[in-house]
Amino acid sequence: MCIRDRSDKYYRPTRVNVDLDAITSNYQMFGKLHPNKTVIPVVKANGYGLGSVAIARHLMDIGANFFAVATLDEAVELRMHGVDARILVLGVIPPEHINKAIQHRVAMTVPDLTWMKKAVSYVDEENEKRMWFHVKIDTGMGRLGVKSAHEYKEIVSLIQSTSNMIFEGVFTHFPTSDEDTDAMKVQQEQFEAIVNEVEHPPFVHSQNSAASLLKDSQFCNAVRVGISLYGYYPSEYVKENVKVHLKPSAQWVTEIVQTKKLKAGESVSYGSTFTADQDMTIGIIPVGYADGYLRMMQGFTVNVNGEQCEIIGRVCMDQTIIAIPDYVKPGAQVILMDHRSDVPQSCEALARQQQTINYEVLCNLSRRLPRVYYKGEDVEIKNELLK
Repeated sequence: MCIRDRSDKYYRPTRVNVDLDAITSNYQMFGKLHPNKTVIPVVKANGYGLGSVAIARHLMDIGANFFAVATLDEAVELRMHGVDARILVLGVIPPEHINKAIQHRVAMTVPDLTWMKKAVSYVDEENEKRMWFHVKIDTGMGRLGVKSAHEYKEIVSLIQSTSNMIFEGVFTHFPTSDEDTDAMKVQQEQFEAIVNEVEHPPFVHSQNSAASLLKDSQFCNAVRVGISLYGYYPSEYVKENVKVHLKPSAQWVTEIVQTKKLKAGESVSYGSTFTADQDMTIGIIPVGYADGYLRMMQGFTVNVNGEQCEIIGRVCMDQTIIAIPDYVKPGAQVILMDHRSDVPQSCEALARQQQTINYEVLCNLSRRLPRVYYKGEDVEIKNELLK
């Protein structure tokens, strides 16, 4: 992925390339794995760092009709940019903002009976618009959701007591679906027992990316696909235990903006944590922890024209210093994160360096990074700072 003609779309050579064809392939793969279920793309956290609006609009073009986000703000953003499909907010909407959710035709998560009663009390008296609700069941995550069949039935009864309130769905979330454990099976059984207490709503969903890759629950008629929609396995365990080939969709690149000589004994960057033990050539790249390239990346390598070049000294807020071969000149492309899983700059490799998970690496991608979207021969550039 390379783009030279950026014209006036951005003025720094640091960007995230997003392969929409890879996302298409991953989305369609889940459709084949679960042919009789609705695939719900999860585009929260700005589409896992890759751009929620562009990705949602692209997926709508290929048939997606239901999305999930974390907050009402994220849902409103999609609506304001022409996403007219179903949207479910997976987090709690403050009860006093229920009318904003109604205005934007957004389905709401019900975490408990107390929230349901309070939210209903805020509904405008003259409201005649429909309200959609998905009840969350806590089967072991310990976050949102009800834990008893009794409370679940009370919530459903309250929803069904008003004609324009729609009991649209029920769901849960597994804490260990990406690990080698029987806990998910036990939690699925608990979920089914509670859900079976009343007539099922139109959407029943428990499977996230890991569960969707590992299991096929016929009890559910929808799956929520997050990290794997973008081409990444939730864990090494999942990757090793499925035959599905996901296509990573993100590549993070920049360019060298300056080269210089460093003499033996000279130091670089804050704290002078790196001192040259011999004469060497260094390159300056315009990326730093404000972009999501964290200080823990010191000692990692980047790809410069096929050469593995070490990050020396502390990563700064906006700039990073790398050791380079003498022949490398300003303008040379630098791959920070590649869209392949078998290279030193894979998303998983960055996660290991940062002692975290691939989810966090992607979500840390700053909004000041332009996103360049590739679909076939088409290229579209989005820059949040210049919109």
